[in-house]
Amino acid sequence: MQSTLDSVAAVDNRPPRSATPFWIGLLGIAAGLCSLWITRDQLSLDGATRSVIACLAIIGTIAIHEIFIARVYLRPSAGLSRQAVRPLGIARVVVRLGALASVYAGIGLLYWLLPEYHGAFYQPYWTLIRSLAPYVAVITPFYFIWMDRYQRDTDDAYLLWGRLLLRGTKPANWQPVREMLAGWMVKAYFLPLMIVFLSTDADHLGESLMGAIQAPMTLASFRFMYDLSFTMDLMFGTVGYLCTFRILDSHVRTAEPTTLGWVAALICYQPFWSLISNSYIQYGGSMFWDNWLISVPVIRFVWGATIIALVLTYALTTISFGLRFSNLTNRGVITSGPYRFTKHPAYLTKNLSFWMVSVPFVEPLGWRIGFAHCAALVAVNLIYFLRAKTEERHLMRDPDYRAYAAWIEQHGVFAKLKRMVGWQPAA
Repeated sequence: MQSTLDSVAAVDNRPPRSATPFWIGLLGIAAGLCSLWITRDQLSLDGATRSVIACLAIIGTIAIHEIFIARVYLRPSAGLSRQAVRPLGIARVVVRLGALASVYAGIGLLYWLLPEYHGAFYQPYWTLIRSLAPYVAVITPFYFIWMDRYQRDTDDAYLLWGRLLLRGTKPANWQPVREMLAGWMVKAYFLPLMIVFLSTDADHLGESLMGAIQAPMTLASFRFMYDLSFTMDLMFGTVGYLCTFRILDSHVRTAEPTTLGWVAALICYQPFWSLISNSYIQYGGSMFWDNWLISVPVIRFVWGATIIALVLTYALTTISFGLRFSNLTNRGVITSGPYRFTKHPAYLTKNLSFWMVSVPFVEPLGWRIGFAHCAALVAVNLIYFLRAKTEERHLMRDPDYRAYAAWIEQHGVFAKLKRMVGWQPAA
């Protein structure tokens, strides 16, 4: 009897199953970093191309596990059947292709209309689009042909949207169409940013590595680890926005339903963040952590190591998603890696690193300026707090997330700290 109770307790101490195991994300990032290393001396390859190769290595590594080992396409959330559930309908496939073409046309029109996308900043993204377009054009019809036979739900979002455009038939249920269009808007906004930042980081990472090798245990090593952390984060961010497929169970389940949630997320990214931070939320002063602690090398080393631990944890939270990372959407609940300890490890570690890197409380120009910088950084923290709360409100619609949230309330790191200090919630 006691052994049975111990087994139940052991099960209760484990979080609900994660949509992706943490170890497969680590295997994927190992493949991606190896690709960057192998191609580092290829002068014919620019940062964008090397980034794409690294992302493909990640996708290939994780997809092999997801399809052939985990067989995620058989999960109920994927909406697919082990065997064909209907004969092939060419007309349905054509309608879906028309719907997808209209989505691409709409996104292209927005890129053309908005001056933000006309400069050289997004050139790596346009390079990627030109490289992938022929392959997408060839593969997409075959993917839709396969989906038409194996997808349980005949009237999916693409078919509903295509019928509306081609025949004027209004959907009986607009929800799938709204989720599909919102998912594409998320991808259209974030994928260009991920590609641009990743291609830049891929070029800088090699230089950082050489500096760390030539001067180990110095600030050069810190810069390399710092750059490496954000490169890993961007690699999995890019992969997540590229891989929204039912066969990988990485499709968009739901998108953020509120304007507040969208605004809280978008203002943290370009071009909105530059406009806001330059005019209203400037928290960086005239001194940063490395200069502040230059006269106390031991504390400087510990401070820098703590920053690296924070940004590495931040990167590991993104790696935890495997192929499912995305802002503003639910593509499967992650409970492994850093998410085993708290619901928002990325926001927590990122915001702590802001304080430790910028040290706004240290200001040679006077306490008033230092106080203003601290207030600005608190405002940034509140924006991320708002993002966390709107994301929770969205994800709580998913029973898997509700189970995870309940588990964290009992077993998360903050729950354990509360029990250690004897804190009890008010009745």
